Amino acid sequence: MASPSAGSLHGLGIPPDHVRRIAATLGLPEGEVPAEDGRVVALLADAEAAADPAHWARPFAAWIEAGALDDAAVVVQVARASQADLYACLTTATANQLHLAGRIVHAIDSHRPLTESQRDDIELVLHEAISNAVVHGNLQVEGMKGLSVDALDRFSAALAARMADPAFAARRVEVSCWLTPEGELLVEVADEGSGFVPQSRGDAVANASGRGLDLITAIARQVELLDNGRRIRIRFAL
Repeated sequence: MASPSAGSLHGLGIPPDHVRRIAATLGLPEGEVPAEDGRVVALLADAEAAADPAHWARPFAAWIEAGALDDAAVVVQVARASQADLYACLTTATANQLHLAGRIVHAIDSHRPLTESQRDDIELVLHEAISNAVVHGNLQVEGMKGLSVDALDRFSAALAARMADPAFAARRVEVSCWLTPEGELLVEVADEGSGFVPQSRGDAVANASGRGLDLITAIARQVELLDNGRRIRIRFAL
């Protein structure tokens, strides 16, 4: 996969001197958003700073929640962003608040226009994958045990408790996208959880029950689980 250049940096809610330091370290321009054919890496303070849909379309191509990161960590994230066509690295709390799947699809569509059917399918798959990363990965909450009201209440309470814990809410969700010349979309969604080991018999993806992977595999062209279940790689035909 090709490695796009990082482009320029643009702060959203981030102090200008912070953006300036990072830009100087990386040798990148910062400040004004360039023309439509540019490539902007947005450094976000929080979910509120990322709320405007205009910041999830060309020329923006990467979104890094930098508010709690030191300069060295931001530099690492910008370097990772330069390896993908589109890239997002947000805290669990922010990814959940933003409904990240819809934002990513909006970004993809602005870089390579999608049909309505493609948008719907990709958003549904990314919603499942990102929800898995948030709920089962970073928050380490198991799926509902049954379909009763009590089961739903227990599941909701567990989610709320973990999201209220700064140690869990600050874990990161990473989404990387590549738009290939062959007309494919490749997406990887990664979390910082403990991973999981699918059943040993048969196909690993098919046996990873309780994580919506049956729906993902039914829609996507190809699905792979990597890093002991902490990363999912999904291919779509465009």
